[in-house]
Amino acid sequence: MKRYLLLINFILLFATAQAQIKAISFNVNGLKVILKPTQKETVSMCMFFRGGVMNYEPEQAGIEHLALTAAGVCGTKNYTVTDYQELADEYGIRINGGATTDFGLLSMNCISKYLDQGWKLFSDAVANPIFDENEFATTKEKLLTGISHSKSDPETRLDQLTMETLFKGTQYGVNPLGDIITVSGFTADSVKKYYHNQLLNKNRMFLVVAGKITKEELEKKIVESFKNLPKKPYTAPVYEQNEIVGQTVFSEPRNIATNYISVVFNAPVMSSADYHSFVLLVNVLSGSLSYELRTKQGLSYDPGAKVIDIQKPYTSLFVSSTQPGKALKAMFGVFDDVGKAHYNQKYLDALKKDHRDKSYRNQESANAIVANLGKAEILGDYKMEENMVENFNKVTLKDMNDVYTKYFKGSDLFYIGDEDLLNSIFKK
Repeated sequence: MKRYLLLINFILLFATAQAQIKAISFNVNGLKVILKPTQKETVSMCMFFRGGVMNYEPEQAGIEHLALTAAGVCGTKNYTVTDYQELADEYGIRINGGATTDFGLLSMNCISKYLDQGWKLFSDAVANPIFDENEFATTKEKLLTGISHSKSDPETRLDQLTMETLFKGTQYGVNPLGDIITVSGFTADSVKKYYHNQLLNKNRMFLVVAGKITKEELEKKIVESFKNLPKKPYTAPVYEQNEIVGQTVFSEPRNIATNYISVVFNAPVMSSADYHSFVLLVNVLSGSLSYELRTKQGLSYDPGAKVIDIQKPYTSLFVSSTQPGKALKAMFGVFDDVGKAHYNQKYLDALKKDHRDKSYRNQESANAIVANLGKAEILGDYKMEENMVENFNKVTLKDMNDVYTKYFKGSDLFYIGDEDLLNSIFKK
């Protein structure tokens, strides 16, 4: 029994030590690096490029997404397209690129055993992509197909409509995927110039790595592979926050049986002192919406609420339903009920536990660790991710009541579906 207890204590001590390993940040020849050491048999890394849609004018919409997607598949200085793909397949190396509203990225995932092979392909894709014309044409055609599909999917289109409307007339409202017209006009040469002249710049890049690798090993690889990366002036964009006031309805008619609705409210940025209280409050809303609209009334398959964590954040209460009038009535009923603080400390403790559990589950995936640290760095500081559980644990019921009053002042309603049904709702 004594040996058994000693074994249990050792396991618990080891688990605690592992949980306390923090990410570290250091600089290698002007490139910022964030490293989260793990004992996993997989390695994940991602080179992030700051700026997102703020890097280009609206008429270039989609160029960064295409450039980074192509950089990961269209060959490099040291590997032809065929050699590159064969080596990636042989060693199970996954390299992907793309861009979102706030940042672009090139990522690599492999098992630790083949880190050297993975690094060679990844670092060459970052530093020396050649944008082979034949492979580029294939890649561009795939992206054009994806753009067409995104416009036909109501849920995706609802998100696009929201961004286009909230940030209309600004670069921030640009779809990072671009559209058929803009993307069709890009050539391998124009995209190559954008990548090398605009993106490849140590001052707008940073590397995030999670896996079984030491700081010294990583530094050596970076020095060898990225010694010639250019370093040019870069001024980070300034983001002025929009405030939703009043109530406005925006719709896009579509002849479909199920109607898609998103009611949008304000939200704090991730670096705000209100952020953690607000996220927990939105979790209350999401759970209540799911119970009322799906379980109790059967009006929707997957209703909920979420905070859109971007540089200019907002909150979405969403529902899809064949009965939009009843669904909206139920949704606002839940919203009003949550505003009356019909939840207690026991419920709040359960919410905190859910976030702790989610955080610990994310630590099981090197890919999730890298994604979360990188996103937090883009939105202010990677340490916000490291301190997330601690800050959620500090939230009180009063904090949640205060942020409800502070951020839920106005709303915009976005609707895709039967226009006659929508009109009938607001005539009542």
